[in-house]
Amino acid sequence: WRLAKNIPDSEQYDSDISAYYIRALSSNDENIRTKAADSLFEFYSRKEQYEQAEEYLAYFSEQNPERKRKQALIYSKTNRVKEAYKAYEELLFSGYQMINMVLNSIYMLALRDKNMEKAHKLVEKQKGLADIFEMGEYHEASCSLDLAVSEKDEKTTIETMERMIAGLDKICGFAKSTLYEHLEFKDVSDEFKKELHDNLLTCFKDEETFGYMKNNMRWQALVSSAPGLSVQ
Repeated sequence: WRLAKNIPDSEQYDSDISAYYIRALSSNDENIRTKAADSLFEFYSRKEQYEQAEEYLAYFSEQNPERKRKQALIYSKTNRVKEAYKAYEELLFSGYQMINMVLNSIYMLALRDKNMEKAHKLVEKQKGLADIFEMGEYHEASCSLDLAVSEKDEKTTIETMERMIAGLDKICGFAKSTLYEHLEFKDVSDEFKKELHDNLLTCFKDEETFGYMKNNMRWQALVSSAPGLSVQ
């Protein structure tokens, strides 16, 4: 408010105002404590007193993404560049996961309401999201399968299956993306990829789900190598 109104010599009120916010940190109301900590963080950040600003991050929940974003800002302002990159990249990666889950949940509601136009739009958004966040071919393709099954769309079903199988080799392609180059991801073993490959083929062969594909030659060729199964 003081900044917006451009009050002359407003610095003389700093100690009194900050004292009120510090008192608010003792409130039993978590919302009040967080807002006070946020104000104190911004106050000391503007003064470039970053060490003191960082102290107030302790009042933010560990699950609050604002805590990590503010911590990343402190890192960047205090020349802890690698730490800043890592914190921002963690936010980016978790942000993708959250947005993708929300889009999928809305998609499920649209499907329940038989709003197919909305369902298609949401699937396209999921595909675009995977592309923007460089998740890799498998993740871009897989979000289309459920809708294709719902509509018994043979062409989209087989194209999606083939893209998913082709994308398995780089299912963790995001680990090679420069967007996340300061993060460490666990290596995916060839054994795990093979198991996932076999499980997908077994899933794709399921008659209850994919019975409408039984006369599709491309589908028959794809699932013929499913372990322990044969195409009738």
